[in-house]
Amino acid sequence: MSDGSDGSDTDGESPDDNPYRADADWPVLALLREYGRSHWPLAVAGLLVRLLWIVPGQATPALIGYAFDAVFSDARPFTLPFVPAAWIPETQVGQVWLVAGLVLALSVLGQAVNWLRTLSWGAFAFRLQHDVRVDSYDTVQRLEMGFFDDHQTGEVMSILNNDVDAMETFLTDTIDDAMTIVAYMLGISVYMLWLNWQFALVALSVAPVIAVANYYFSQRMHEIYGRVRRTQGELNAQFRNSISGISVVKAYTAEPFERERVAESSRTVVDAFLDAIRLGALHYPTMRGLTGAGLAVTFGVGGFWVMNGPPGPFTASLTAGTLVTFVMYVRHMGWPLQNIAGVIESYSSATASAERLLGVQRVAQSVEERDDATELTDVRGRVTYDDVTFAYPESERPDDPTVPTDGGPVVEDVTFEVEPGETVGIVGPTGAGKSTLLKLLVRFYDVDEGAVRVDGTDVRDLTVDSLRDAVGFISQDPFLFSGTIRENVVYGTPDADEEAVREALDRAEATAFVETLPDGIDTQVGERGVKLSGGQRQRICLARAMVHDPEILVLDEATSHVDNETEALIQRSIEALIEDRTTLVVAHRLSTVRDADRIVVLDDGRVAEQGAHEDLLDRDGLYATLWRVQVGDVQSLPSAFVDRIERRADALDAGD
Repeated sequence: MSDGSDGSDTDGESPDDNPYRADADWPVLALLREYGRSHWPLAVAGLLVRLLWIVPGQATPALIGYAFDAVFSDARPFTLPFVPAAWIPETQVGQVWLVAGLVLALSVLGQAVNWLRTLSWGAFAFRLQHDVRVDSYDTVQRLEMGFFDDHQTGEVMSILNNDVDAMETFLTDTIDDAMTIVAYMLGISVYMLWLNWQFALVALSVAPVIAVANYYFSQRMHEIYGRVRRTQGELNAQFRNSISGISVVKAYTAEPFERERVAESSRTVVDAFLDAIRLGALHYPTMRGLTGAGLAVTFGVGGFWVMNGPPGPFTASLTAGTLVTFVMYVRHMGWPLQNIAGVIESYSSATASAERLLGVQRVAQSVEERDDATELTDVRGRVTYDDVTFAYPESERPDDPTVPTDGGPVVEDVTFEVEPGETVGIVGPTGAGKSTLLKLLVRFYDVDEGAVRVDGTDVRDLTVDSLRDAVGFISQDPFLFSGTIRENVVYGTPDADEEAVREALDRAEATAFVETLPDGIDTQVGERGVKLSGGQRQRICLARAMVHDPEILVLDEATSHVDNETEALIQRSIEALIEDRTTLVVAHRLSTVRDADRIVVLDDGRVAEQGAHEDLLDRDGLYATLWRVQVGDVQSLPSAFVDRIERRADALDAGD
C-alpha cells in the first residue's frame, strides 16, 4: 500500500478497485431488507420491547430529582404520576423508601426487558447471518469458471468468513448499541422537555454539534473500512497461495521469499487498520470532549439559573432537584453520545462488508440458463462441434501464458462430430485449445460463434444441471475432498450402494492399494487427498466417475501427472470406464489416444487433421511430427516445427 508519497490516493478505493462493489446506495439496509423478511417477527419483537421501554427506562433520574425537591427541600408537595395518593406515605422516611422501591422496581423491570430484547434480537441477527452465509456460499459455488479464473480463492474466502462475521458483529452488537442510543436520547429528551423545556434547550445545545462531527467521521470511516476489507482479502489470497504450494516453497528453499510476500500483504492490512485507528483515536476523544462541554454548560448555566433566576430570554423557574435531574441526564447522555463513534465505525465496516456480500451475489454470470431451457433426457451421446469459435472475455481470461493476451480466439472454426459410443482423442501443441473445447461442452463457458450440440440440441438450450449430469468430467488435477475414500467415491452420487462402490474401485484398479490402507475404504485422504499418491488420487477420481455412470465422458489430461507404470494401470481403468460410452480424451502423451476410434489434431485453435493413429502417421503431418517427438526421434523433426517450438517457448517465458 502506498504511503501517499507517490501522490496516490490512499484514503479509499475507487469503484474499479473493488470487483465486488454492489449497486445499492445503502448496502446494509439492502442486505437487511433482502434477508430479514423471513425473520421479521423476531426483529419486531426486539424493537417493540425497546420502544415500549424508552420512557419508563429513563424515569430513575426524574424520580431522584423529584424526591430531592419534595422530600429534602420542601420545594413542592410529594406526589407521583400514576401513583394513587393513598399509597404515598406521610412521613419523609416513608417517602424516601417509596422512591427507593420504585427505583429498584424500575431496575429489575429494565433487566427483564433487556433479557427479552437480547433474546429476540439475537435470534434475529444470528438467523439472518446464517442465511447470508449460506446464500453467499451457494451463489459463489454456482458462479461459472470464468469468475474463479479471474478471482483468487482467498478473496472469496475473505468474503464468506470476514465479511459475514463483520455483519454478525454489526447485527448483534452495533444495532443493539444504536437502539440503546436512540432509546436513551428519546427517553432523556422526553423527560427534559417535560420537566423544563427551556432549560432542555440549553442542555441539548451540544447535540447538533455532535451530530455534525459524527457525520464527518462516518464519511471518512466508510472510505477506510472499504480499504481494510479489500486488503484483508488480498492477504487471505496470499496465505492460501503460499500454503497450497508449500511443497514447491520447500523444494526451492523459498521460505524467505514467501515470508516477504506475506509480510508485504500484511503491511497493507496494517496500514489500512492504522488509518482506521488514527481516525478512531481522534473520533472518541472528540465525542468525549463535546459531551464534557455539554455537562459543563448544563451545570454552569443551571447553577446560575437556580441561584439568580432565569437568565436572558428564559422565563421558567428551575429548582435544585430539577438541576440534579438534568445533570444526571446529561451525564447519562455521555455514554450514548460517545458510543455514536463506535456505532459509526462499525456501520462503516459493515457497509464495506455488505457491499462485497451483495456484490459477489450479483456478479454477472458468464453462462446463463435460458428461461425455456429443456432437460437433457434419454442421452444417446452424440457430440457435435459446429463451426465453434471462442475467445476468453478480458475479465475472465485465465492467468495462463498459452491464452492469447490480445483477446484473440482460443479455438476458431472448429467442426467435428463424435458418434454415440465413439472414443475421440484431441491432441495438439501446448495452447492449441484442447482443454477449452472440453470446457465449452460442459458449459464452463459459452461459444462466441457456432454451437456445441449434444444429441442435436445446442447445449445453450439445455438446463445446466441436466447437461453436466450427463457428462463426466475428469481433469488433469485429480481433486479429492477431505474425508474418506468412500465419501469421495460416492461424491455426487450419495445413494450409491456398497456393491456399486466396490465394483467401481475394482474397475478403476484401485481395490489393491485401498485394501493396504490402515482403514481400507474408510481411510481419511487428507486435504485435497494429500495422503495418497497422484496415481492413487486419479484412480479414486475414475472410480467416482464410474459410480456416477455418465453417458458422455470427458478426460482432460487424466494421466499427465503420473509415471509410466501408474499410467498403464490408469489406462486399464480408463478402458473399463469408456466402454460403451461417448468419450473425448485430451492428451499430451499420444500413446494415451493411439487406440482411439479417431484423433482430432488441433493447431492454433483450428482442426489441422483428423483420423485414426496409423492413418495420421501415413499422412506425415502435424500428428506424425508430434509422434516423433514422443518416441524421441528428434533428429528427423522438420526445421519449421523446431523453430515454432522455440518461438512458443520464448512466448511462454515472456508470459511468466
